[in-house]
Amino acid sequence: MPPSARSTGRGPWWTGRRTTPAKKRLPRKNTLLADPTRYIHYLGPTTCGSTHDYHLLKNEFDANLGLRDLFALLADLGYLGLVTDYDLLPQSLPQRKPRRRKKRPDAALTAAQRTENAAHARRRVKVEHAISGAKRLGCVAQTGRNKSASFNDRLLALACGIWNWHLKKQREFI
Repeated sequence: MPPSARSTGRGPWWTGRRTTPAKKRLPRKNTLLADPTRYIHYLGPTTCGSTHDYHLLKNEFDANLGLRDLFALLADLGYLGLVTDYDLLPQSLPQRKPRRRKKRPDAALTAAQRTENAAHARRRVKVEHAISGAKRLGCVAQTGRNKSASFNDRLLALACGIWNWHLKKQREFI
């Protein structure tokens, strides 16, 4: 077996030195609301990456706010309680694959559910493009080494502002 095939977390077998693993860092997380034109309307406060997406949304928006009236929400499976708590249509979330059990070892989505999920993904990809557009500013996409939450907030707000300005200038040019 060649030395490069070993994956024990140690260095090559002939040196005896251990390699140091990469330092784990939690990613920065924000709640972001964007429209199909990729314009970012809302940016929530920055939190650490161990906080669940739906928990962030519940802390930022009141259930009686009427999100259904403000936006046609499309979310991913990180927001599973959104339909019941905020009185939204079930079409705002994709279908979840059923769990495998002894009775149903071949559990899978039906063809109709798969086509619904594909249509949902085609609509939601515009929001993902808005997120990647905000991350065009390099310091937002890279690992943050600072400890200040307010600096992270200002940095992402600046990145979203630059992205919205870019979209506005692009529309004026066309």
